[in-house]
Amino acid sequence: MAQRRTLTESQVELLQWIARGCPDGVMEGHLYRISVAALRSKGLVTIAGRVPTWTAKPTKAGQEYLTRLASEDPPIPRQANVAVTQQLVNDVIAAGGSLRVPRRYWRADDGVDYERRALLAGRHRKLPPGKRFRITSLEHELEIELVDAPLGATPPKELTLVPIPENVARYHVAARRFRDGKERHEVSRALLPRAIRIIHAIAGEATRRGWDVSGPSTDSGPRSRGPDLTILTTGHTFGLRLFEEGVHPRGAWEEEVRTYRNAYYWPGSSRERTSPSGPYDADATGRLGLELLAGNSRIFAERQWRWGDRRRWTLEERLPHLFREIEERIVLAAQAVEVERIEAERAAARARLAAEERERQWRLLMSKATERLVEDNRAQQLKEQASAFAETQRLRSYLEAMEAAYGDHEETAPWLVWAQSYVERRDPLMKPPGMPPAPNATAQALQAYLPSGWSAEGPHEGTVRRFPVHRPRY
Repeated sequence: MAQRRTLTESQVELLQWIARGCPDGVMEGHLYRISVAALRSKGLVTIAGRVPTWTAKPTKAGQEYLTRLASEDPPIPRQANVAVTQQLVNDVIAAGGSLRVPRRYWRADDGVDYERRALLAGRHRKLPPGKRFRITSLEHELEIELVDAPLGATPPKELTLVPIPENVARYHVAARRFRDGKERHEVSRALLPRAIRIIHAIAGEATRRGWDVSGPSTDSGPRSRGPDLTILTTGHTFGLRLFEEGVHPRGAWEEEVRTYRNAYYWPGSSRERTSPSGPYDADATGRLGLELLAGNSRIFAERQWRWGDRRRWTLEERLPHLFREIEERIVLAAQAVEVERIEAERAAARARLAAEERERQWRLLMSKATERLVEDNRAQQLKEQASAFAETQRLRSYLEAMEAAYGDHEETAPWLVWAQSYVERRDPLMKPPGMPPAPNATAQALQAYLPSGWSAEGPHEGTVRRFPVHRPRY
């Protein structure tokens, strides 16, 4: 594997520190050991032992590099590589927090997918603490803005080295279950010992942190694809799937091979081309990968969830990032619960204020409805009195004409006496008129005077029961 010929300034300082015998009090924490592993991959140092007996020594190539640094023509330290995602973050910050870039359409084969870069920048913690990218699609551009994260600032956790033992006297029970569950393996036979050690290291580190660890279920069949390792924290469950690129699930693959081994298909048919054959790890690439299965919660949508072997590092060197991700997800989940609690309290307060305001408006509408009911009742009484008065006036005119024409007739006299008595009883002015009594303000009577969407039975919302009310016309 070709390596870069020069080191960065930080790598040079680290190599010089190793050449001095790794004196104490210079390097803090354990993060530097990940950088030392990068020097080892370049063939400049060797590493021996585990915590707390970890040591590093420069190789012959490392000594030669240090000698060149002390010569008259030392190698010029190169600048550290800047990932395209980090460069996007730097460009947005330099633009004042908002940057417009060309929009790449999904059918296009060329151009930069800035939307994916922005997503990866948040997933790989390239953004400043407490910030996130907000992406707005314009006509032919994307506007990428650096805004406050909805859950507040979450300081990154410190990376803690996870030792991987070379020789294990007794594996963790979860590692033994993973080893014995051969039908679930997605790792080739050649890399299985390494995969078991990784599972053992992860289970041991999780146990050291006080978390509960369990291996794959022994009752699952060959086609079951559950997690290879499950970590239970306070109220949270994280599943881990370990796999090798190019390797099929062993149990399901071998079962299909046995099923279709003696089957005959017409040459060139689709079934012949898709029928499995050969060992499950025939296409193994030797690159291990690890996935964090923790549901599809929206708060984890932009988080990193996969690690694996790459040219610059191995999966073992990325295990500290796995545990940091789990710790940060626990914090984010707790923040999300707190945010939901606060939002629920605010929603309850808004609902209470809305209910109080609706009740106030309902009482006002009911008061106005009662006033209109009383007013309509008085108007109805007045109209009835006026109608009765007009009728009595018409009847009196008729009785006067009757008396003038037939007042002395013996058959007319009794009818005239009764008619005059009837008119006097019907005359509203035979006694002083007074204010009519208030009508009975029932829900049925008041409903006709309320706007649509309101019920006379209460301020609550819902289906309003309509009553057959006949409004007076005047």
